[in-house]
Amino acid sequence: MSCMPTCSSVDGRFLLLVDGFAFQTLTTETLNIRIVIPGDDPDFTFGIFDGDSNSPVPSEKNWDVGVPYLVRYTLKIDPDMDDNGPVVFEEFSTNFPNNAWADFTLPTDDLARNADGDFVYTLTLTAIEQLNTNLPDLVSNAFKVRASGIVLVDEIFTFLSSSVFNPPATDPNDLQIIFPNYDPSDGVGPEDKVGANYDGTISFFFDVPEEAIELEFWDGDADRGNFDGTQTDTNDPNTPDTIPPFAPLSTDVVAQGVNPPEPFDDKEPDSDFNFMTLSPGAVSYLTIFPDGQVFDNINPSGNREWELWLISTLTDNPARADRMAPVIPAGQYEIRFQGLDINNFVSLRPLTSVVGEVIPDGEIPTVAVPTISEWGLIALAAFFGIIGVLYSRKYRQA
Repeated sequence: MSCMPTCSSVDGRFLLLVDGFAFQTLTTETLNIRIVIPGDDPDFTFGIFDGDSNSPVPSEKNWDVGVPYLVRYTLKIDPDMDDNGPVVFEEFSTNFPNNAWADFTLPTDDLARNADGDFVYTLTLTAIEQLNTNLPDLVSNAFKVRASGIVLVDEIFTFLSSSVFNPPATDPNDLQIIFPNYDPSDGVGPEDKVGANYDGTISFFFDVPEEAIELEFWDGDADRGNFDGTQTDTNDPNTPDTIPPFAPLSTDVVAQGVNPPEPFDDKEPDSDFNFMTLSPGAVSYLTIFPDGQVFDNINPSGNREWELWLISTLTDNPARADRMAPVIPAGQYEIRFQGLDINNFVSLRPLTSVVGEVIPDGEIPTVAVPTISEWGLIALAAFFGIIGVLYSRKYRQA
């Protein structure tokens, strides 16, 4: 089984579907997720966690923000991963439970076989319409996906930790799940974070099938910058001061430059709520190579912009590449975000398929979050040989 981004029901790590005004994100109201099933399986199971979209009942409201919204979930046969093919499953968010997994089992279909003999399906999520037209049009639908195969994303997507926006005095549900020892009755302090199910990190994995010349992807809307004016976003020297051509213009994207955070990273802990949602340290991410090389992006994107992250074997010129590596070997890589505050939406544009957590056969996922090293090992074992076409660019010498 694999899950995107994780299998845990309590860690607050989610993919995100956003629609309407005010959220200012870089993704559209539609997301395609691939499900790859081994070619000898007669059937498969896939599931969606928290597939509802913001219940109007406060006691049944978890992870989602905004107004109740109708979201359509469609599963299509898609061996070419081109988002076309016959529909084999369709359901709507009004029929999904809050804060729980809903699983479905279907027979595999020979029409879904790809060139490698595996079955490939595309799960498409689309925000259709708000269910109460008397309210403002906005929704943030946080969810997870799992399947008895590999769940992967090969297009722009947004992720976050939790989706708690109201102070815990009015909406304590999610904080109580992420922080099981949270008790504000006698004030909030470090003891309330003991045993937390979230530590400010989230990881994705991808496979490089052969040694490459360059490795690149784009991060967006990381909101780099603290409330006190430190560690703020800068004009990235190797990213054009324009809106990249891949960015949907229907989103709230702006040209790359100096874009102050909104909200601040490491917001001043001037309330119990802010204290609980902070993950110390400015947001950054590591690119961890299969041979142990580690490259730290300590200045990712600011508000509503996309920034290029390029590791090259050809040059160390900062106007051309962010880092220079002696070699970019074949194998399994990890992107590990850290210092990511609760509520911070971040977008990623992978140039190959990425996966989240993978559970080996015979193991049962628990509420505990595996360590990054465990994630890497289990993802490598299941991921290798199934997916991975790295986008790399080779330069001719003059």
